[in-house]
Amino acid sequence: MMDYEQFKERVLSEFIDYLPIEYSDCRLELHKVTKINEVLTGVAIVPENDGDRYAAPTFYLERLYEQYRDAGNFEECLSTQSEILMQSVNYLPRDIGDMDFSSMTGRIVFQLVNRLRNTDMIANCPHRDYLDLTVVYRMITDILPDGVSGFLINDNIARSEHWTEAELYDMALRNTPELFPYIALRIEEMMGRIMSRCNNKDFVFDDMFPEFNRTPPRECVYVASNDSEYLGATVLLYPEFIKAVAGKIGTDCYLLPSSIHEIIILSSGMYKEAGRLAELVRSTNESQVSVGDRLSDSIYLFSRDKGSIQCIDYLEREAL
Repeated sequence: MMDYEQFKERVLSEFIDYLPIEYSDCRLELHKVTKINEVLTGVAIVPENDGDRYAAPTFYLERLYEQYRDAGNFEECLSTQSEILMQSVNYLPRDIGDMDFSSMTGRIVFQLVNRLRNTDMIANCPHRDYLDLTVVYRMITDILPDGVSGFLINDNIARSEHWTEAELYDMALRNTPELFPYIALRIEEMMGRIMSRCNNKDFVFDDMFPEFNRTPPRECVYVASNDSEYLGATVLLYPEFIKAVAGKIGTDCYLLPSSIHEIIILSSGMYKEAGRLAELVRSTNESQVSVGDRLSDSIYLFSRDKGSIQCIDYLEREAL
């Protein structure tokens, strides 16, 4: 099996051969791309006769190398990546200048990111801090059954449209729950949803979870996200939604950021050892959650009386 440098050299030499014939005159350009929690090596497919305004389809070498290590087949890896890339071309504007941002204000939504892990990205886009996280803004271009596409609103875009951060926040506050309605499902229901999506014919909910309807409310664990399961952790910005879920449980609640796409809500009365919960979040992030999907190693406490959310780390420091 090739190491990363050998793999990189071969991809740059051969990938154009896996594309349709109309891409035979293209070149591959490498550039560093700041993504959530990481910086990746982007490979853009750029026509020789197009300028910088061309919106080039791009893939990431590090992620492609991971796929290669898992599959072990270089040719199959590049062939699959070529197919994915050609599908994405349908959603790219031919000319970035063709995008009318002013007509897309209804598609501006929230995204929550880890503040410490994304300092470079945050420095170049409108944002505001929230708990130990940071709110940034995305423009959604497509919501499809198999995924959501969009892009980060950086300072250049905001300046070109004369959008202040406060204006972006107000637009995202309205748009986010409209484009991505929030849901809160019992963890058993979420597991059932996943099993159904996998077309598991042997799965019978009542057989798998015979005690579902007999579980006391304070022992119930909820997963909060949205219909698309995309950036659903932004539910943290809507305390009234959290309050409704806490009302079902009947106590103050811990909020565990399982990823940027969802949070777990459970009773602080039933699960009293915050330190063990925080360690669970940290260990799960390290072993189960991809780097790009990690939100935080902290946990949060929702107060039903105050209707507020606090980071446990802050509470622990105040108690010292």
